[in-house]
Amino acid sequence: MLQDYIPDEKFNFHKLNNTYKEILLEGFFGRGECTFHTSGMCGEIFLFDYGANSFPRHTCIKLPKPIAGVSKEESARRFVRELELQLSFYHNRFVHWAFDFDSFFDIPIASFKYWGNDLANLIRTAQLSQVSKYSLLFYICIGLRHCYRRGLIAHQDLKPANIFIQNIKNDVVGLPNLDIYDFAIIADFGLANASIDCGIYDGSRPYMAPEQWKKLRLTQATDVFALGVIFYELITNGYHPVGIKLSDFWPKAQHGNSGKWTKKDKWEKWIKNDCKIELLEDGVSINETVFKFIKRMLSVEPSLRPSIDDTIQFLLNQINDISTESCFQLKFLVNHFEVESSKTSDLQVDWPDLFKKWKEFKERFK
Repeated sequence: MLQDYIPDEKFNFHKLNNTYKEILLEGFFGRGECTFHTSGMCGEIFLFDYGANSFPRHTCIKLPKPIAGVSKEESARRFVRELELQLSFYHNRFVHWAFDFDSFFDIPIASFKYWGNDLANLIRTAQLSQVSKYSLLFYICIGLRHCYRRGLIAHQDLKPANIFIQNIKNDVVGLPNLDIYDFAIIADFGLANASIDCGIYDGSRPYMAPEQWKKLRLTQATDVFALGVIFYELITNGYHPVGIKLSDFWPKAQHGNSGKWTKKDKWEKWIKNDCKIELLEDGVSINETVFKFIKRMLSVEPSLRPSIDDTIQFLLNQINDISTESCFQLKFLVNHFEVESSKTSDLQVDWPDLFKKWKEFKERFK
């Protein structure tokens, strides 16, 4: 029974089963129902539904996940470090950031907007046009460029599940009939700059660059490598350059497939084989120009990979070859949002209430 878990000096929220965790969080917030729970490498996510008459209807609650060999206090500090980094990128259309902070049984928690979809799900549906695929990657690059200008060295964990999607056609009336209105929003900065701040080089294995495996200096080029894998997945409707339909084998083997790709050694072997792209035999065709560019993105040597600006220009060129109107509208949208972002650079001035709450929150877990 829940009353058996009355908080005392031995109470550990993380050891509760998911049902009890959800009940306690529902009681803490006092409204809404927890309808979904998941966890990643560094944190747990709880989705709250406040009902059809509420706006926004949904909110994501994130809290740090226990890490073997790391104290509760250090886990909390790392979580606060993640939030602080994310806040430095705030108010950009293509970056996910928290809008509220609190403490729950001495655990730091943060509230985020829920977008309703992610790139992993879009790739699984295999219903995206070429323009849509290029524009999604373009938006990711624009978001990353914004973050790099504000202190990001390397995200370290770019993957489709960490890219949220907002379709603005649902919010804006009268848009042209173009495939550029799925906005990509970069999320989960739990490992961002971790190689510098914590000596952690990890990421998600299918997307880790050679320098992450070798624990060498990480840079923007590290993220470009991950983008190369994502680009290939988008173009091939879910295949990894290693030659497998990734969601069938990783993070869990599906449909009776081998579990070997859930293990470290298979991905290390691919890296040692110079990140070779295995040609597909089931009718998936790739434009030769695009294929060569992805090969550059997957170069073992970071200096041989294209920059973020190079990638942005390449994607614009591909879109322009298909639809000049899409390219024009895309550049117009991004210019508009970048101008808006440039007007918001000081949280204390722009959001004084949030800044005050953030300072108190940060002080508690410093």
